[in-house]
Amino acid sequence: MTSTALERFRTTPGAYLITPTATMAEHLRHELARSGFAVRPSRVGTLAAFLEGWQLPAEAPVALLHLLVEEALERQKPVRFAELREFRGLHAALAALIEELPAGNVLSGDLGALAREVQRELAARGFAPRNARLLAAAERVRAGDGSLPSAVIFQGFFKFSAAEKALVDALAERTEVLEAPPDTTRLAAPQELFAAPTPEREAEEIARHILKLAAQGRRFREIGIVLRSRDPLGPLIETTLARFGIPVRGYFSDPAAAHPAVAYLSGVIRTLLAGWDHEELGTLLRMPVSGVGATPAGDSFDFDLRKKLPGRGLPVEAIKDPPAVLRAFEAITPWRREKLRPAEWAARFQTLRRLIPAPVVRDHAERDEVSMWRSTAAALAAFDAAAQQAAEILRGDAVTLEQFWKPLETALALEPLRVPDVRRDVVHVMDVFEARQWELPIVFVCGLLERVFPQYHGEDPLLGDPARRRLGMETSAEQQAEERLLFDLALTRATERTVLSYSRFNEKGDATLRSLFLGDQAAAPCEGSVRPAVSRVVVAPRLGPIEEAALQKALTERHRKLSATGIESFLQCPFQFFAGKTLRLKERPPSPRDRLDLLLQGSIVHRALAEWIRAPLLGTEVFEQIFKEECAKVRVPQTYRMEAVRLEMLRHFEGFIADEQVQLGWRTEAEKDFEFPLLPGVKVRGRIDRLELGPRNEALVIDYKYSAGAKVKEKVDESEAGTQVQGGVYMLAAKRLGFEPVGMLYCGLKKGVHWHGWHVNLAALTDIGEARTRDGLHELIDNAERTMKEAYTSIVAGRVEAKPADTAKCSWCDFRDACRVEGIGAELEEGAGQ
Repeated sequence: MTSTALERFRTTPGAYLITPTATMAEHLRHELARSGFAVRPSRVGTLAAFLEGWQLPAEAPVALLHLLVEEALERQKPVRFAELREFRGLHAALAALIEELPAGNVLSGDLGALAREVQRELAARGFAPRNARLLAAAERVRAGDGSLPSAVIFQGFFKFSAAEKALVDALAERTEVLEAPPDTTRLAAPQELFAAPTPEREAEEIARHILKLAAQGRRFREIGIVLRSRDPLGPLIETTLARFGIPVRGYFSDPAAAHPAVAYLSGVIRTLLAGWDHEELGTLLRMPVSGVGATPAGDSFDFDLRKKLPGRGLPVEAIKDPPAVLRAFEAITPWRREKLRPAEWAARFQTLRRLIPAPVVRDHAERDEVSMWRSTAAALAAFDAAAQQAAEILRGDAVTLEQFWKPLETALALEPLRVPDVRRDVVHVMDVFEARQWELPIVFVCGLLERVFPQYHGEDPLLGDPARRRLGMETSAEQQAEERLLFDLALTRATERTVLSYSRFNEKGDATLRSLFLGDQAAAPCEGSVRPAVSRVVVAPRLGPIEEAALQKALTERHRKLSATGIESFLQCPFQFFAGKTLRLKERPPSPRDRLDLLLQGSIVHRALAEWIRAPLLGTEVFEQIFKEECAKVRVPQTYRMEAVRLEMLRHFEGFIADEQVQLGWRTEAEKDFEFPLLPGVKVRGRIDRLELGPRNEALVIDYKYSAGAKVKEKVDESEAGTQVQGGVYMLAAKRLGFEPVGMLYCGLKKGVHWHGWHVNLAALTDIGEARTRDGLHELIDNAERTMKEAYTSIVAGRVEAKPADTAKCSWCDFRDACRVEGIGAELEEGAGQ
């Protein structure tokens, strides 16, 4: 605030101070209070607040203006907007144009017709666009209606629109008026400029500067960050500062619909209108704000519900232990069929807040937790206010839920949500328009790139510059000229030091063009990486063995039965086995489009081959029937992908039937179950896909793999290396079943039929696998048995560390995200030793 304006306001009893935005008004009140000047909050406000209580048409709610624009487009159907009528962007552009139009609406053609219809509808409801209200206020002032303040001070306005200027001139005829535009003439503080490689590094370097200043005794509240506009850097700056532990307050607002509480309640209504579609319902109840999401019971419900997709209706009876909130959803289900007056709908919508569990307020709560409570309370109040606004927009006769929801949804998408933040010692992040009211010792001005700061303004696509010039409206040339003023303003917000910055490359790695406003000023590079200091307390340590006797006993009880697959999981990574076999963690069931995955494809092929062995005359009909049954069992949708996968699998099945590489003429058994003792109290169990049984009690073990030949060969190589035990265990099982194992073959079924493995030089298998002596086969069996016993000993001893034998396999491990703490712990330990 300029010294002249401030002094005039202080020395004039009854003066009123008008600012462009509510946040600026709040800032000025605080500034005056800190200077020791007692001021009533009602004496500092926006132009809208100044006009409250005047006998003027009500200001048109933004949602109403958008809805009237949409309805006018539907009725008039202008040809130029035929392809865009349904898009909210067009509604927003037309609404902004109508609010900006001067009095009289001298537009012609389709734009004029649209504007006139919208203005008539507004007037019929007792509303008026902003410009019309300002002109009406000017007429009242000139007519001598009402009392005025002893002085009216306009602080922080760059310029006035025609309607605003008319009101200012009218006020000047009856009272003292002082205009105090933002001061861009005072001497700028010393500047420094740095160039970062990327936007992320730019944000991190700003955080480093701030922490350095704080270490020198500078308070966070003495530091500000100025952007041309919130996007694209605002969210990155705020999250980066939070990551570095720097308290930050952003002077921006999001639409109410973006808040999780409002998004949840909105989702309830959309899902209700969709007949409780199960996919939408699952998405809804996975939200933590529902009280169900991110809980064990909620995860269990989510798993059960995903298995039943697709579907509709509330699954209260179909799912075991459904969450209690489904009963509350049952109570509102009849709303779909009812018609009520808008005020009655508003009252009903204001009861929906009961669907969100009330917070348990406790002593010594964390600041973030308190902020969340305040944020949710503000969001629910905004939801209630939007429901009341929708009722005021509709008025009149009874409407359906869908008819009431339309204006309410629009209001939530357009109305800003401002959550009170009364913290004092924070870094202030604001756009350049908000910054015009501020003076801080240290100011960072970032994102200084062409098309970011400055921005480039094209002609309005609805109303070109020549027409706007004739109507006295702002043109693109005037907007472009303002960019330099905004830059000069940003440079004068600091009283001690201004730090300028830009990034040399964008997020795609493309070179950027720094702002031409920087001239030839040299930029200091910042190439080194910056990381926030991490507390060792919050990082999980390296997982050591489970040494508690009671837990080791529980491990022994849980693993009384083992499988070759489980042991191979342990050999690959003890943590993978611990998560999957000990804790028995389950991956979320796939969505319908992903259900025909490799696991299901493998199951279908294994079952089809087993049935074909029992009834070979049925041929491919066996596969077709089993494919249909298995897909129906898990409700795979009948899509193009399903048919494509079916045809591919059918080709592979036909290829196997036609394959004659393994023809022994022996008796064949399919899917042979086995179970035998490994150690006292410990058994190994499994299922052999196929056994070829010879006349002298020989047994050739065959295992199908729905994989390509290279993968099958890899399986054999890993068995030789000792990290796979299936081959040896299955031959051991055949021996325990009373047969003499003479070989183990893996059959790969993708991209042709491929056979790999070992056998005792069987004459019919000369070109198949690797010939071995019986002693060589028994060596494989003995090695597998020994490996199984050693692995079991390690399992019950509590070995659970994340230590993969082959790190390449981590990319498809179901638990790769859960063991990430191991990597962090290792990095910290390495860093501590440096």
